[in-house]
Amino acid sequence: MTMFNSELVDIVCIGSGSACLAAGIAAADAGQSVFVAEPRRRTPQIGSLAEAEESWAAQLQKYWGANEFDGPTTAYLRELTDELGPARRTHATGQLPTAAVRSFGEAATDRRAPVPPFYGHALADWARDCLNSPFGLVFSRLSALSMSEMRLQDGTSILASVVADIPSARRSGLTLRHWLRDVAKERGVKIHGSSAIQQLIFNDGQPVGAMVDTPDGVRHVRARHGVLLGTGNSVSDDLLAMHPASVLREGRLSLVSRSASRFARLELLTTAESMSLCAPQGQLA
Repeated sequence: MTMFNSELVDIVCIGSGSACLAAGIAAADAGQSVFVAEPRRRTPQIGSLAEAEESWAAQLQKYWGANEFDGPTTAYLRELTDELGPARRTHATGQLPTAAVRSFGEAATDRRAPVPPFYGHALADWARDCLNSPFGLVFSRLSALSMSEMRLQDGTSILASVVADIPSARRSGLTLRHWLRDVAKERGVKIHGSSAIQQLIFNDGQPVGAMVDTPDGVRHVRARHGVLLGTGNSVSDDLLAMHPASVLREGRLSLVSRSASRFARLELLTTAESMSLCAPQGQLA
């Protein structure tokens, strides 16, 4: 009979990408208990996605360190992603998307304003953007993390959770991943590295935890408030020094999503003024 440790936390974060670690930090800052499972690093073969189209479920299986998923886990991932087309991730760049917001304060709500229209195709495009990003994330439920409404410079409404201000004193060659690991240590977030996700745990068809094979043994971890699924690989990173100084000065690392979407990605948000002082925006995304 297989023995395993069982535990209950508020948020379970699964994945080797920086977004998963950032989500764990954000949850811990909000006073939630967190379990972060980080699979061992995998180096993708150049051109492997171009030669053979794979499903996103197959890609996530690799990124989570699993040799094979059970039926319910595979079915859930396919339900989430099959309508979005095959995986077409590009490993050419690991640079964070950058965007300018009007204000970092929560957007004021006009109760008399009409309810914005629901555009399913826009949500599908956003989901593909997050899956294609090395900094993507999927929420098991819409309210898994506390997020505030903000407005981009062009008026687009987003939901964002600020993880941390970019440090003013940066070591030469400091990457996003190294910095986040330092932040996690400072804030008491333990990373269960070299893990493999055996399967997700479900209740009424929705993920409520995971079976995680860690160096300390198999852990049966259940979540009170949500399971956050990283879609990236840890070999993709961001060299902070590549961003213009004006953007970094006002920049805030944030998890960004859209209303009614369970997909999110890590972005570097800054002010419109800071963005105007740097190179054309097209060079930053």
